[in-house]
Amino acid sequence: MRLYKLADYLKFTSAMKVNRILFILLLSSLIAISCKRNKSKSPEPEPEPFDKAGLLTNLADNLILPAYQDFLKATDTVITYYNAFKSNPSVNGLQQLKSKLNTAYTKYQAVSLFEFGPAEQEIVRMNFNVFPTDTVQIKSNIATGNYNLSAVSNLDAKGFPALDYLLYGLNQQEQSIVQGFINSSNQKNYVSDLLNEMRSKTASIVNTWNTSYRTTFINSLSTDVGSSIGFLVNQLNFELDYLKNAKIGIPLGKKSLDVPLPEKCEAYYGKQSLTYALETLKIIESVYLGRGLNGTDGKGFDDYLDHLKVNSANGTLNDAVKAQFSAARTRLSAINGVLASEIIANPATVNAAYTELVKLLVLLKTDMPSHLGVIITYQDGDGD
Repeated sequence: MRLYKLADYLKFTSAMKVNRILFILLLSSLIAISCKRNKSKSPEPEPEPFDKAGLLTNLADNLILPAYQDFLKATDTVITYYNAFKSNPSVNGLQQLKSKLNTAYTKYQAVSLFEFGPAEQEIVRMNFNVFPTDTVQIKSNIATGNYNLSAVSNLDAKGFPALDYLLYGLNQQEQSIVQGFINSSNQKNYVSDLLNEMRSKTASIVNTWNTSYRTTFINSLSTDVGSSIGFLVNQLNFELDYLKNAKIGIPLGKKSLDVPLPEKCEAYYGKQSLTYALETLKIIESVYLGRGLNGTDGKGFDDYLDHLKVNSANGTLNDAVKAQFSAARTRLSAINGVLASEIIANPATVNAAYTELVKLLVLLKTDMPSHLGVIITYQDGDGD
């Protein structure tokens, strides 16, 4: 009996050893498989960060600086033609001068957006383009010959809107305008002072960009408040708000219980409001697309959003933004004629353009900044 039990015991221990060996082999296999699985599920490397320096360099060298340089040249041309007109006022001289003024005013639309850095120091928008202009203040300044263009009281009595009034007048014959310059040396000097102030401020901005600010601008690679990308996104949206409200909405009556105020149009006297509105939309789109002044396509915010793979309801956010730019441009272009007149004659057409600008603003002011990590720091005051 004892021998039987011993045999059973030996069989039992032998089986236990075999089972232990099998268990160890099985455990080893499971560990190996687990390691392989863990290795295969290791996190993929993070995507390359977006080339913010490339975006900023492209915008600085191919859009911002060329736009300022073009504007400075156009301003110099206006001064040259004005000096000739000042010396010998004539209808032909006035017509040439107005043409050059229109060119410079158009070029201004391409720099208005860049109200940061050197331009912020010179307070360009407030000094160059407060409209509607104060015709009473202008007449008072000319009558007395005593004025301080740096005074707050003269912000709406100078710049392009004042020149627009003085060179076009309100339904005045060109010969009558010429005669006004012939009869008033104060008026001649006033226009000279307006042009020289604009020239001086623009030259200072261009010089600062060329000597120091360009480096500061392209080396600011964060997206927080005070960064170059933060400035660009805020100013892009501010300019769109300005287009929607000041250039279209207010004249249309959006701030006056739908009572139209066509006299509040930009360039009201020269009747170029619609041209300048389209130019404003064009520069906003150019900044978004990274499109150079010569039309070349460089790195822009469209590339940034695509890099982040940002989607919207029916595709990418970038596609939605580009489609909305097209819709807004189409509606603005559909306004046939002088904006101030169309606000009265065809308000529905103007309102359709306003509506598309509101839609564009939602995409650029709400959707885009939230994905780029940019805080909108200005307030437009109307809740749109």
